Amino acid sequence: MHGRASPAKIIELEDLVEVVSGVYYSPYALPIVDASVIEFLKQKARAIPQRRARFCAHQSSDVEQHEMLIVSHSETYIAPHRHFEKLESFVVLEGLADVILFDEEGGVEKIIKMGSPSSGHPFFYFMPPRQFHSLSIETEVLVFLESTKGPFHREDCEHAIWAPDAKDTANGRLYIESILRMAHDLQRSQRA
Repeated sequence: MHGRASPAKIIELEDLVEVVSGVYYSPYALPIVDASVIEFLKQKARAIPQRRARFCAHQSSDVEQHEMLIVSHSETYIAPHRHFEKLESFVVLEGLADVILFDEEGGVEKIIKMGSPSSGHPFFYFMPPRQFHSLSIETEVLVFLESTKGPFHREDCEHAIWAPDAKDTANGRLYIESILRMAHDLQRSQRA
């Protein structure tokens, strides 16, 4: 060390600053996260209305790169959406989910089961811009890393007009469940 304090810090729960419900930052430039932060996020995701919580490793929503550790509960509704110009990477650390890809009109293009590397399912994707997508969490919680370019602006993302609004969790979950049921029925009929 050259006489200056290291920007690296193992994040303790008291280091977390909640900026909006379920969204946490730390003041450290090089946050190091252990399982205690994941457990904290799981507790929050189980307790708050939106049923998901995240730790943002970047120091503000205005920076160029966003790195997030996210826990989503199975009751989370992730409305079908797309990012106009931004890429998104996604790495599953724990749990199982179906990634649903949609065309412009809301038709299902593909459903991909994803899980942690030890699950035997794919665990990583790199989503191109303009691709409508959603998730259906199959286990109680899904723990994943998401990375995208900043800064964050709500208008850089479009929620699909053919799906329930992101705030309409009950109808949104029913919508996603019906899509998965139809896809499962189609697969079964094609095997018969």
